Amino acid sequence: MKNLKVLLSIFILGIFILAASCKQSQVVLRPNEVPNVTHVNLDDFPKGKVLPMINGWGGLTVDVNNAPKGTNFTPLLEGLENDHCQVPHWGYVVKGAVQIEYEDGTKETFKEGEAFYMKPGHTALVLEDLKLVSFSPEDGMHDLSDHLEKKVAEMSKK
Repeated sequence: MKNLKVLLSIFILGIFILAASCKQSQVVLRPNEVPNVTHVNLDDFPKGKVLPMINGWGGLTVDVNNAPKGTNFTPLLEGLENDHCQVPHWGYVVKGAVQIEYEDGTKETFKEGEAFYMKPGHTALVLEDLKLVSFSPEDGMHDLSDHLEKKVAEMSKK
């Protein structure tokens, strides 16, 4: 667990360095804004949401995604631009594996123990029971979360 904390700390620092160095970055960081919650156990994220997340981390949202093997996110993303998630995500796979497919048809697999960057224009298929932590631009995540909540509500009515 200590190694995971070290990796996540290094990863977060890398996100800030990367975002600061990108001239055309879509990520708006506000490092001088100190969040109300500066650390949280993965088991203590908000419950009862499709995407358990915490906003206000200097312009980023942190979320924990738990999904069982076989989960296909494509139906949940229908109605978004090109029916794909347009929010970039940086993160770490705590457990499992997920295959990411981009709008151009390319695919990549993120596995347990790997840090990742998921560019905009993606969908996902869970290959092994999944637990991952990701960091994303706060504004984009609000819209994505609202969309996912609506889609799940629609699907549960059928």
